[in-house]
This record gives sequence, C-alpha cells and structure tokens, in this order.
Amino acid sequence: MDVARGLGRIVSVIGLAGALVLVPAPVLADCQLAPPLDKAVIDAASVFVGTVSSIHNHGFSAEVDVREVWRGEIAGHVVVDGGLDPANPAEDDRQFEVGVTYLFLPTPIDGRLVDSICSATTPWVEEAMAGLRPPEGLAPEPTPSSQTGPFSALAGVAGPLLVAAIVGGLLIVTVLVARRRDT
Repeated sequence: MDVARGLGRIVSVIGLAGALVLVPAPVLADCQLAPPLDKAVIDAASVFVGTVSSIHNHGFSAEVDVREVWRGEIAGHVVVDGGLDPANPAEDDRQFEVGVTYLFLPTPIDGRLVDSICSATTPWVEEAMAGLRPPEGLAPEPTPSSQTGPFSALAGVAGPLLVAAIVGGLLIVTVLVARRRDT
C-alpha cells in the first residue's frame, strides 16, 4: 500500500510538472495589443510614413526621413525613440531597421515622438496600406536644418548682419557729410 501511495504521489508531481510546461509563457510586454490598423490610424495623435535613415542606441532610436504626414505636426526629418529611455531599453521598446519604411503611430511625449511594440507602427506595404491614406495627406513641415546652399550657414545671422551694414553705412555717410561741411 505504501508503494501505491508513493507511486501516486510521483505520478501527481509528474502530471503537475507536465501541466506547467504546457501552460503558455507570459507575454513580455506590459501593454495591450494595438487596435486594428484602420482604427489606430483614426485614433492616433501622430501618424506619418517615413524611412529610417540611421539608428542609435542599438536600434531603439531612429532618425526618420518623413515622406507623408497623415496627422500631427511632423517635420521633414524627425527622431523616433523606441521607448521612454532608448539608452536603457525595456521589454516593450521597439527596435528599428535602417532603410525600412514604416507607417509610424508614435505618441508625442514632452516634445519627443515615443514608440513601442504596443503601438500599431508597422513596416509600410504600399499595396496593403494605401487605402488607409487620408485624401488630404500632408507634406511634412520643412525642417529648419534642411536648408541648403552656400549661404545656409548664414541664415541665422543674416538679419543682424544686414542691420549692422545699414548702421555702418549711415555712419560713413554722416562722417563724409560732416567733413565736407568743415572744408
């Protein structure tokens, strides 16, 4: 009888261990799944299509060249962080790949665009996603640093230089007129 009890306990332990192995593993992210893309595009504060031009922090922060803005005030070149602190990623932070075009749905937080695996951000597939594009699709806002040309570096000082040139010119004219009167 003792042997039967011992075997019963062993079988119970083995059964319990087997049941634990078959239980699904916990989800690593601590967020809900994103809604379907068509609903997410309507509800999101910022929506745009852009291509990742470079990455930082092991892919958790991306510089993005924006092609289309669907919602929000988005410049032509932005940084999207794959989490709140891309230098110290969490399990639900998003990683980006250089050269990949995404439909971005980040959350604006304190002037930053923050994304995670919990958002509906996804690689762009023209055939599947073109129908989501709003009819009033917007061009991105010009990025101040995107000015080009030989004098683009002077753009910030052009106004003060012009004022200094006018004041200097008036001083020279005043001196010349005063000299003529003395002679």
